Amino acid sequence: MKFDFDKGWNEALALIKGNFSLLATIAGVLIFLPSAFAAIIFPSASIESSLEGSTQPTMEQLQGALVTMFSEYWWLFLGVFLLTSLAQLAMLALLRRRSSPTVGEALASGASLLPSFIGAYLLQVLAYLAPIFVLISLPAALGLKPVALLGALFAIPLVVYISIKLSLSTPIIGIEGERNPVAALKRSWAMTKGNSLRLLAFFILLVVAAAVLVLILGWIVGLVFALGGEEASSFGAALSAGLIDALGAVFVVSILAAIHAQLSRLSAADTGEEA
Repeated sequence: MKFDFDKGWNEALALIKGNFSLLATIAGVLIFLPSAFAAIIFPSASIESSLEGSTQPTMEQLQGALVTMFSEYWWLFLGVFLLTSLAQLAMLALLRRRSSPTVGEALASGASLLPSFIGAYLLQVLAYLAPIFVLISLPAALGLKPVALLGALFAIPLVVYISIKLSLSTPIIGIEGERNPVAALKRSWAMTKGNSLRLLAFFILLVVAAAVLVLILGWIVGLVFALGGEEASSFGAALSAGLIDALGAVFVVSILAAIHAQLSRLSAADTGEEA
């Protein structure tokens, strides 16, 4: 049986509608506030500031700006990453239909699962970097640029495929409580079997819709705060970025939970048929 787009979307909306106040509380405290405060207090922690006003930066300038930014503010990015990860796990814990935890219990559950999430995240990063290194970076370092260009044609779709196959590792950890990162990745790979292309199409539709909404929201907020001058505009940009991060996390978590629920049912049905 195949993943159903409509059921996935409708179930995600139902999860948001039924748990919005609790999800918004967690996202607001752990994502919106840290992101907004970080942007307000450390405005230089951005790629634009690191480029020092360059309007048409070269690849070398971009690389240098990224190195400068992360070397100076690695602790800030790490803190935001940890808080965002904790928020995702806590929200997934809230969506467990069997236990119905309180916000405090969900946060405690998320904190206990955070090491497993970080382990799975690092393994995913290695899985993404491996084909890029072998097919692109290594040939380029050896001076084989045509081989590197050809390798990119294979590496990019391979990385996308791997990301789809491992996309359910977070709900597997957060909802099922799986503490073994390797087991979570293996289960995600198995659960998405036969549905990789449908999930890719589903994610593309969501990304396109989200991009349009973000552009519209950013334009509206930017227009409103621009009336107050440069400082007000910067303040508004920080608030809108934090709001987008928080709302985006709520939707992403709910969508992943809905996909996980549907594929779990399909997997159970397939197992029953085989038995």
